[in-house]
Amino acid sequence: MKNILILGAGTAGSMMANKLYRSLNKDLWKITLIDKDENHYYQPGFLFIPFGIYAPEDVIKPKREFIPKGVDFIINEVQQIINEKNEVLLKDGVVLNYDILIVATGTVPVPEETPGLKEELWYKDIFDFYTFEGTTQLAKKLENWQGGRLVINLCAIR
Repeated sequence: MKNILILGAGTAGSMMANKLYRSLNKDLWKITLIDKDENHYYQPGFLFIPFGIYAPEDVIKPKREFIPKGVDFIINEVQQIINEKNEVLLKDGVVLNYDILIVATGTVPVPEETPGLKEELWYKDIFDFYTFEGTTQLAKKLENWQGGRLVINLCAIR
């Protein structure tokens, strides 16, 4: 049996798992999906939380709901990809072999790369829409905001 290993169970990783599971012969292929978080955060919904259109719990769903029953789903962090051996080392020491590796780990905002942005006003008067924490902190700020200066960071993500 051949192994497909997918790193990241966000939108791209779960879509790949679903597509491959439906189209590959289950007797020949085993699909394993790894992610460090059990929950999926619907990032486009973050835009609606500060304005009361969505509640924070509206954008959180268990990732298992989006993964076919026949796909192995492991909650763990990837420590290292060992290309020359077709192995992935997990944080807990487990080593997984693969024939095909799909890396779908998503993006991470790095506001500290904008000088002065992530200092004493971060999540007090300066917010982002790209993280669950950022959008929920902005929602709290807007509950009692009387006006004045408010900065919403729409930075590049890498």
